[in-house]
Amino acid sequence: MSAKRIWMLIASVVILGALTVVTVMANPFSQASSEDGVVTEEWKGVVDAVIGDYPDENGYTGPVINSSGVEVLSEGTNDLKTLPAQPGDEGEIRPDENQLQALEAEPQWSDLHYDFYAGETMRPRSSTTKFDYGNSGCICRTEGRDLFNIPLILPHASRIDYLRIYYYDTSDTKDVKAWIVRFDGAGHFEDIILVTSNSSAGFGYRDSNYVGHTVDNVNYAYVLMVDFEATNVNNSLCGLRVAYRTS
Repeated sequence: MSAKRIWMLIASVVILGALTVVTVMANPFSQASSEDGVVTEEWKGVVDAVIGDYPDENGYTGPVINSSGVEVLSEGTNDLKTLPAQPGDEGEIRPDENQLQALEAEPQWSDLHYDFYAGETMRPRSSTTKFDYGNSGCICRTEGRDLFNIPLILPHASRIDYLRIYYYDTSDTKDVKAWIVRFDGAGHFEDIILVTSNSSAGFGYRDSNYVGHTVDNVNYAYVLMVDFEATNVNNSLCGLRVAYRTS
């Protein structure tokens, strides 16, 4: 092989390698994807290696910050006409309802249990809102402005303690927000807790304050809601984890 052809071959290899680096750096989710058969090592947040060092983990003994309420509502007021009577307003026990008994003592709560949802399971409430899957279970909003949601199914009378959000966030001003919301079937909703991503942190997670909400599946339906303040991969949801106890 002539020297000219050898140099042309070396130049081609160098150019191909440079294009590969540029492609990988352009998409933070494209590196070593476990879904392509390669174990990913993309996590850049703080690895939760010590069980019990966060308030939503069993064995935690540090201070607990109680939620002071949700300051940013998941959605505005609506113009739905409510039903003429709320469930149970007339004091009548219906065939599909249990006779409620007064509690004689405080319930004995279990250790923490968890319901974990990958970001890719969330879907927008409107077909005009579009999203993109960035691998590793993370999604971002690409078009539209509606919220994303998924049903939250927990045991009746269990106690919700914390909501944790897993995210990829490199925006200085835009965040990913997540709520637990309940609906009464009569046109009303209530935000139970809100947790927000940490701007410019890259991959990471954050816990909400303690909420201590008792689940009432008789009168309410519970939903996880998410809002993306940006429409690009810089605001991505990778997961939501609900920490709860049973009695």
